[in-house]
Amino acid sequence: MAIKYAIQQINRKGATPDSLETKYYAQAKYDGVTSQADIAQMVSQISAISVGDVLSVMNTISLLLSIELSNGRIVDLGDLGRFRATLRSKSCDKPEEFKREMIHGNRVIFVPGAQIRHKMTNASYRKSDPVDLSTDPANKPSNPSSEGSDPSKPTPGNETGGSSNQNEENIGI
Repeated sequence: MAIKYAIQQINRKGATPDSLETKYYAQAKYDGVTSQADIAQMVSQISAISVGDVLSVMNTISLLLSIELSNGRIVDLGDLGRFRATLRSKSCDKPEEFKREMIHGNRVIFVPGAQIRHKMTNASYRKSDPVDLSTDPANKPSNPSSEGSDPSKPTPGNETGGSSNQNEENIGI
């Protein structure tokens, strides 16, 4: 399998206020969503752990991850990677001028572990099929590989899980 991409045109302000500079970039095109339930099913199929037990552990990890991050800790999950919280704030000229109210948000940063970094370093890429922008996206059929499909809604008849290929190698498992 390869990561699909499309060419995206971006217009930016040029050197003069009246000029526009056109650049083209690669943009990842996704092949659907693999849900937590899909991952639990896959783990269950290649291990002796039930789907319910996998989901229970995943939900517990999610809860503990949120608690530890909100307590200002970095969470290291080994080969999976590390999670850490960062802050967004307004700036000021002097440290004594800074007030807590200047913090206006936070984000969670994920740094992948060695196994994921290795696989992504060796990833292959394939240009996606062109998309006809003249057609109404609302007329497209809803399926797991549709770009506009709703990942929160399960697809009927897709009990075996996500967009993964059964012939694809099991990475790190």
